[in-house]
Amino acid sequence: MREFMLSVQRFLKDESGPTMVEYLFMLSLVIFAALVGIGIVGDTTLDLFTRTKNAMP
Repeated sequence: MREFMLSVQRFLKDESGPTMVEYLFMLSLVIFAALVGIGIVGDTTLDLFTRTKNAMP
């Protein structure tokens, strides 16, 4: 029983789980920002090409 209590205490003191969750959260924010940025640049580029095509004789 003593070993079980020691293993529970070690588990509660271990901070690698929350660190992993924090890294995953930051990674998801970076991916979201990249997708939004790509979408904005893609729309702007499409508009630019459309205006250029329509301006050609």
